[in-house]
Amino acid sequence: MLIFYLCAVKATLIISVYKDVSALEAVLRSAALQKEKDFEIIISQDCDDPCFDELIEKFRGSFSITHLQQPDQGFLKTKMLNNAIRASKSERLIFIDGDCVLHPRFVKQYVRSIQEGKMCIGRRVNLDAETSRKIRTGERTVPGYLEMIRNKSTSVEESFPLWSLLQRKLVPLLGSNMGWFKADLVKINGFDETYITPGFGEDSDIEFRAKKAGIVPYSVRYKAIQYHLFHERPNRENLVKISKDQFQEKVKREDFRCQFGLETLEM
Repeated sequence: MLIFYLCAVKATLIISVYKDVSALEAVLRSAALQKEKDFEIIISQDCDDPCFDELIEKFRGSFSITHLQQPDQGFLKTKMLNNAIRASKSERLIFIDGDCVLHPRFVKQYVRSIQEGKMCIGRRVNLDAETSRKIRTGERTVPGYLEMIRNKSTSVEESFPLWSLLQRKLVPLLGSNMGWFKADLVKINGFDETYITPGFGEDSDIEFRAKKAGIVPYSVRYKAIQYHLFHERPNRENLVKISKDQFQEKVKREDFRCQFGLETLEM
């Protein structure tokens, strides 16, 4: 039987990372400027490399930080996400990636939005290389509109709150910007740990199972704003296909719970 901490803070910000130190430092700088202060941070590192140790100590005076690690044995992000759920001290769980810088009202918007029976779905601005460089080096904490447009960032409209009045279309769940009520994740047994290739699966799978369990999508686009730092992307087409094929097999199941998640279930 699962045992979780009692609610001690308004929200838990779960940050998935690997080894990008300058990106996480930029994210933590933006977290320090949040209008909502009553939240904890869980750094969910899918390896046991000490590269973040000094950085985390630097920010411990600003936040309650829990640093979770596991042996570097391949892409095991979903296992780390389940570990973060277990370790969290809040009912409101916010999931981001460690290269996504936050608007000052990001956590506040999620605290307002996360409710039982809803999965919150956000998006992100994709920053250009020059704007990303300034943020990584600390010249800026968050980018300005004109700077993003001038430097040709993409999806800049995601940072315009008034756009939400015009754009009502729901979009698929995005793992780098989503919010959940903890009880809903427990209900569907968390993330499926059998997805071990990057690029697809951990968000598409949990979205499908949540809908099957009656948990409804709720958009926080243009409200919970984040900025994705530029980095080179490897070609993962072959890995994505593996996860997509796996997903197509899993959607045939009747149960909205995954077998290997927060608990291992008998199927």
